[in-house]
Amino acid sequence: MKRILLITLLILVFACGEETSSSSENTPVKKITDSGKKFSIENLKKIGFKQNYEYKVEDLPGAVSAYFGFMKNDLGEPEDYEIRFYSNHSDAVQKGKQYVDNATGENGCISKDCALWKEDLKHRIQMYDLGTLYPKYMNYIVHNNFILMCPGYTESEALIKCTIVIEKLNQ
Repeated sequence: MKRILLITLLILVFACGEETSSSSENTPVKKITDSGKKFSIENLKKIGFKQNYEYKVEDLPGAVSAYFGFMKNDLGEPEDYEIRFYSNHSDAVQKGKQYVDNATGENGCISKDCALWKEDLKHRIQMYDLGTLYPKYMNYIVHNNFILMCPGYTESEALIKCTIVIEKLNQ
């Protein structure tokens, strides 16, 4: 009986000890990175991005294209993302950053009164607390020639979600 108890205890210890955490849980990537590679929506579709909508980008300075869609998280639940593509990294930073700063974070503008880019604002809104509206995208990453806006309840949670997507993309 002692032997069975000891074996069970050892299995439990080793099973718990085998738990690993991904680097994204510990170290989010930098918000602005450039490896020189040029990405397209097809690259994101290959890692599971499901495109729901393609935006008209005439009023989004420097943007080549922009998309709304979702990816499933590790639990299989869909999470919304917005992706904006630019000709190059420089355009993404110089022309896109101001617009994405306006739309993300706790103070992200989700109203036509203050939004710099008004195209389909409804996709950037989520509802909490009996109908209170909040920005859906709490953070973003500028990676090479695109900007990825990520969901979350906090800016740090959203940055981790962005990191997971970028890590999948760079594998």
